[in-house]
Amino acid sequence: MTSLSDYLDLTVEQARSQWGQILKRQPRPRQEPYTPVEAILCYGLFFVVDPHRYGGASMHRAPQIVHDLAGLFVRPPGSITNKMMNLDGSRAHAGKHEWQFFLEMSVGGDRFPHLYWRVVRTAREMGIGSDRLPDFVAADGDFDLLGQDELSQRTLETVVAARAANHRVLQLAGASKTSRLVEQSVRLGQHRFARSVLENYDHTCVFCGFSPRSLPRHKLLVASHIKPWAACNDRERLDVGNGVAACGVHDAAFDTGLITVNGGLNVHKARNLQKSVQNDPGSDNYFEAVLRTKLVLPAEAIRPGDPYLKWHQERIYKGKLADLSV
Repeated sequence: MTSLSDYLDLTVEQARSQWGQILKRQPRPRQEPYTPVEAILCYGLFFVVDPHRYGGASMHRAPQIVHDLAGLFVRPPGSITNKMMNLDGSRAHAGKHEWQFFLEMSVGGDRFPHLYWRVVRTAREMGIGSDRLPDFVAADGDFDLLGQDELSQRTLETVVAARAANHRVLQLAGASKTSRLVEQSVRLGQHRFARSVLENYDHTCVFCGFSPRSLPRHKLLVASHIKPWAACNDRERLDVGNGVAACGVHDAAFDTGLITVNGGLNVHKARNLQKSVQNDPGSDNYFEAVLRTKLVLPAEAIRPGDPYLKWHQERIYKGKLADLSV
């Protein structure tokens, strides 16, 4: 029987043996138990996939990496998302070691990166190329969760407490561990949101066109909510239409209401920002020379949602609402 130590203390030799078993698999009516190697990769999927969005008739819409892993593991795609929900403790029949592993990964540090790279590098040694097993978590070596600065501590604690009170593992894990489990799920959800927003806008600032694609780990571009995370419901917090990608200067100006965007995606400047452009050294560089008059959107991008833009105009913008019609 698999134990928590089989996950946490996985050696290269054990990974090699498990990959050998996986590569010998043939399609069978009854699936074989998941190996720690597979479960570690399924945890990694939380960085890019919300398993609760896919199942049954919607399974075909799951990201390609789910189907890639399903093919490699010789399992149906639904088995992959079910395993993920075992790990986050949301399925009734999850093994204790599964949600405990998820809990251990919430501590952060180098524990998961070491396990992930051990599994991937061993796969490469076994002849499993990137066409069958892409480096889907952190191809550039960065495992930091994106967008965490948006999570206001007070609201985060409120959201976590509400979800933890009804969580399946509460009676098994206790209140403290359940809260940690839920908090990690929330943080992973915010990471996926930020990652999706950056991809939606092709890693380009919507306000000025700055696009530091060759510097992904330097955080020169951020993804943030139009309607702030603390004011959103669960659906709004994960909606790509509620996000913009921006450089640090224009993100700060948007977050503090110095600029806003109307329904026609035209950019508007508050009067005090206009005064700054006239009086403050360098202000004209950021808010006159490079600031576009209309958002820079890729052709296939999901555009910002009108309800979110209206919320920003009415609750955050420091200019006159009457000026936003043009």
